Amino acid sequence: MKTEPKILRDKDSRNRARVIRDRHWRFMERAAEHDPLWFCVWNKTGQPELEDEWRDGLISGMEIMDWVRRHTDWFCIGGWSDQRYARPFRLTDAGRAALANRDVYDMEPVFGGLVEPGWQCVPAKSQR
Repeated sequence: MKTEPKILRDKDSRNRARVIRDRHWRFMERAAEHDPLWFCVWNKTGQPELEDEWRDGLISGMEIMDWVRRHTDWFCIGGWSDQRYARPFRLTDAGRAALANRDVYDMEPVFGGLVEPGWQCVPAKSQR
């Protein structure tokens, strides 16, 4: 039996979800800017981040990967590079359109949690 994620609605949770969603958009902006953006979901070796790279921590990196998995038509992901210790991410035309029209997607629930079923929360309204 599958358990549903816990739905969080309090102000602090919604504000945290806003920070996560804003990181999603920033990731997409950088992917559009660099084409490709080299992404390391867990920079466990502490490598320095180059201009065309996004090196993340495990939890925050998995939050970005969850966003990517929920929008597979927005991203083209290349193979792992041992030399870069990352993989290249590019936005598709659909991803560029979503970025240009982010208000349509901005209030989608954010999902998180290290243990299933995890949690979901609609972000607070954007201040931009």
